[in-house]
Amino acid sequence: MSAFQSVLITVSIIALIIMVLLILGLSWGISFQAVAVGGVTCFAIAISSTVIALCIGVVGIFSRD
Repeated sequence: MSAFQSVLITVSIIALIIMVLLILGLSWGISFQAVAVGGVTCFAIAISSTVIALCIGVVGIFSRD
């Protein structure tokens, strides 16, 4: 796995952790709208970074001779 893939996977894990913290934020008094927008944003970042890391890995497999 390349260094860039490791960074992307780390970004996706951090985004998922922030999403969980935002959901817990509902009990801490954060508004539902802020939690919904933040959760959707973190989920989109996590999914996109994971897909990009996966595509880089697949391209790397098929480009080997």
